[in-house]
Amino acid sequence: MDKAKDIAILKSMGATGLNIMRIFVFQGLVIGVIGTLLGFLGGVLLCGLLQRYEFIKLPRDIYYIDTLPVRMETSDVIVIILMAIAISFFATIYPAWRASRLNPVEALRYE
Repeated sequence: MDKAKDIAILKSMGATGLNIMRIFVFQGLVIGVIGTLLGFLGGVLLCGLLQRYEFIKLPRDIYYIDTLPVRMETSDVIVIILMAIAISFFATIYPAWRASRLNPVEALRYE
């Protein structure tokens, strides 16, 4: 709703509800993909560091191993990336739908 004025201006210039929805969904997906890629890179970096330097030590009297084991499965990583992007997509649908239904007269009335 922070963009009500901008949406109203776009609608008054001739943008349809579908155009507004596309803008919101596209922006949401861009943010979701960038966040997913940054999370992937951070996770790979952290797993690599943890695997090489074993800086998380476990109490030997409780566990059979003394460091935290790390193993990345390609299939798990792919599923996580796809699900993160899917969640980003589905999270944009309702706000995009609400934005597309905005009445430009109501949004600009108090400006």
